[in-house]
Amino acid sequence: MSIAESTNLPARAGSSPSSITRAFTQAILSGRGVHPDEIPAGRAYTTLRDLATHPGLRGVGDVLAPGIAPDTVDFLPLARLVNAAELPAIRGAIESVLPTGKFTSGPHVDAFEDEIANYLGLDHVVGASSGTDAMTAVLLALGAGPGTEVIMPANSFAATENAVFLTGARPVLVDTRADNYLLDPEEVEAAITSRTVAVLPVHLYGAFADIHALTEVAARHGIPVVEDACQGIGLDGLGHFTDAAILSFNPYKNLGAIGKAGAVATRLPGLARRVTELLYHGFAAGQKNVKASGYGLNSRLDNVQAAVLRARLDWLGQNNLARSILARRYVEGLTDLSHDGRLRLPDWDVDHVWHLFTVETAQENRDTVTSALREAGVATDLYYPVLTHKHQTPSAAGIFEGVKLPRTEATHARMFQLPLYPGLTLAEQDRVIGALHDVLR
Repeated sequence: MSIAESTNLPARAGSSPSSITRAFTQAILSGRGVHPDEIPAGRAYTTLRDLATHPGLRGVGDVLAPGIAPDTVDFLPLARLVNAAELPAIRGAIESVLPTGKFTSGPHVDAFEDEIANYLGLDHVVGASSGTDAMTAVLLALGAGPGTEVIMPANSFAATENAVFLTGARPVLVDTRADNYLLDPEEVEAAITSRTVAVLPVHLYGAFADIHALTEVAARHGIPVVEDACQGIGLDGLGHFTDAAILSFNPYKNLGAIGKAGAVATRLPGLARRVTELLYHGFAAGQKNVKASGYGLNSRLDNVQAAVLRARLDWLGQNNLARSILARRYVEGLTDLSHDGRLRLPDWDVDHVWHLFTVETAQENRDTVTSALREAGVATDLYYPVLTHKHQTPSAAGIFEGVKLPRTEATHARMFQLPLYPGLTLAEQDRVIGALHDVLR
C-alpha cells in the first residue's frame, strides 16, 4: 500500500520524544529543572526518571560529566560511546541469553520490537540485521527492482544508495534545500517519472526531513515514501505519515547494539508482513521453513543484539537529552562566530536528535580550519567525504554522469562535524569551543 492509498489511516499518537527532549533541555539550562511527573512512561525514559526522582534532575551536571581540561579532544572514541553505567545491564543482557542457546531467534526479539513500537507510537516494528538490510527489504516489498527508480539525496551514507542498488533499481539523485542538508520537495516532484517506485528522504545527522511536504508530493503521484531514519531514533512522528521508517542500531548510532542491527517501523500491517518474509528467506510468518515468496534475505535481528538493545533502550531518553544539551551549548558558545559570518551553525530549536553536530565555514577555509583544529588537539570529521555522484566507480560514472546538485555540492564543500556524543565532558566541549575561537579569530 502506498502513502497515497494510506493517508486516511490513523496513526497512534506517540510521545513526541524530541519535543520532550527540547523542553527538558531548556528547563535544565534555565535552572528550573525537571520534575519526575514530567518524565513520560515507557522503557526509553527509565534512567531519566531515576535521575529526576533521586537526587533530582536540576542542572547540566546531572546529565553530563564536568571532566577536567583536556590536552586533546577525540571525535568519537569507541571506548566511550557506551556510558560506563550501562555496562552492567549490557553484560546482564548477554548473560541472560548464553545459557538458553537462543542466539538467533528468541524472546528478546519480539520484546524489543514491541518496546520500540510503543516508543514510536506505531503498531509494527520488524527487527533486521542492519539498517541497510531493513531498507533493502522495504524497497523490495514496495516493488523496487530493475527498470524502476528511487529518488534520494546524494549526501547520505553509502548504505542508502546501496540498498537501492541491491534491489536492482536506479538511484535518482536530487538536490537539497537551500537552508539545510535535507531533500528538497520541489526537486523531488520534478524528478518523478513513471518509473519512480519510492521517495527516500534521509533524516541526515539526526535532523527531521520535511516529511509533510514530501508526502504531499508523493501522494499526488501515488508513490510511497520511506524514511531513512537510521540517524534519527527519537524524532517526533517517525513512520506516522509515511509507508515506513528505517532504523539503524549500529554502535555509533543514538541507540547502538554491540554489532550490527536495524529495524523497519511502519503503521501498515501488510508491509510489515511482507518485510518479515523478505528478511528471512521469504518464509511465511509462523510457518517453519515454508516459503510465502520466491526469495528473501538472511537478515533477521538476532536475540543477543535484541537483548542488548533492550538494556540500552532504558538509557535512550537520557542519552538523547545529553546530546541536546551539548548541541545547545555549542550553539550558545559559538553564536558570536555565527553572527559575524565566520561559522554557520545549525538551528537548535527544530526537530533534531543531534546524531552529529554540523557546522559550515567559508569554502576556501574549511580544510584550513579543520587542519588548524587538529594541530590544536581537537579532532573533527567530514560526514561524508564523497557525495554519491562523485565516487570514482564504474557505476557512479555510468549512472550519475552529468548530475549536478549545486546546493548539495556547495554545502558539502563548507561543512564539517564537531565532537558530540553523550560521554563528551563539559570540559572537552569547552576546549572545542575555545579552539574554534582561536582558529577563527
